Amino acid sequence: MKKTVLTLIALLSCLIAAQAQSKNQATAVQETQARLLDVNANAYVKPLTVEVEVLPIGRIVDDWPLTVEQVKSMGGDLANIRSWGVFQSSKKHNCDLIVAATFDFKNDSSNPDVYKLTVVGFPANFVRWKTADANDYEWIRLEKVFTTDDYDKIKAIVK
Repeated sequence: MKKTVLTLIALLSCLIAAQAQSKNQATAVQETQARLLDVNANAYVKPLTVEVEVLPIGRIVDDWPLTVEQVKSMGGDLANIRSWGVFQSSKKHNCDLIVAATFDFKNDSSNPDVYKLTVVGFPANFVRWKTADANDYEWIRLEKVFTTDDYDKIKAIVK
C-alpha cells in the first residue's frame, strides 16, 4: 500500500512538473513572435543632382599653419586636418568646394611646434540644382559601385 501511494505521488509530481515546463515553453515562443511585429519607419528621398562650375581664378595653392594643440584637438586624424584645410580654403575663396584637392602636411622646418598644411586645387561652386530624373539614375548607380569612400584605405605618406 505504501509503495502504491509513493508511486502515485511520484507520478503526480512528474505530471505537474511536465505541465509547468510546457507552459513556460509556450510563453517563450509567444514573446519571440511578438518581437517580430516591430514597426520600422523608412523615409525615401528622391535624389538631387547639381552641376559644378569651376571658378575662373584657376588653380589655388593655400598654406595653413596649425599648432600642435590644433592638431591634437582634431585627434591627429589626417581626414579631419584635410577637411579643415578645405574649409579654410573654401572660406578664403568664397566657394562651395575645392575640386581635385591635394594636400601636403608637414612640420614647419623653422618652427617644430607648428605644422603646415598646403591645399592645392580648383575652387568651384554648385550651380543648377535639380531633382534627379531617369537619365541621372544610371550615374547614381555607377557611383555606388565605383567610388572610393574608404578614406582609411587611401592614406597620405607622413614623414
